[in-house]
Amino acid sequence: MVAYDDKELEPMRLRLQRRRLEVQASNRATLRELAELKNQDPSFEFEETAQVETADYTLSLLLDQQRRELERIDAAFQRMDQGTFGECIDCGQTISKERLRVMPYAIRCGEDAHLFELAHRGPGASPSL
Repeated sequence: MVAYDDKELEPMRLRLQRRRLEVQASNRATLRELAELKNQDPSFEFEETAQVETADYTLSLLLDQQRRELERIDAAFQRMDQGTFGECIDCGQTISKERLRVMPYAIRCGEDAHLFELAHRGPGASPSL
């Protein structure tokens, strides 16, 4: 089942391409900042060392988040190329255009995303793809 035709996919593809470029630029900046942290003078006081370690941890988390977002974007491009973009991986129904406008790499329809969150993360979890 093809959820969307090429005409409908083009704006989503462009949005994903722009977002991919933004994430890559942010990723490069994060890597530079992390490298600067690691190249600092190691003779810091205890408090400064703790701040550097906290910054290092935070930047590492950010890098991981950026990596995951790039993977989701690349997977969305692959689904577009395969003709399965916009199909819910759980029920096979078409993911709404509104949901894809907000989250163009969504893999679940709104209802199944909600059910997934309840089953895997509990009632207070953040939204799933």
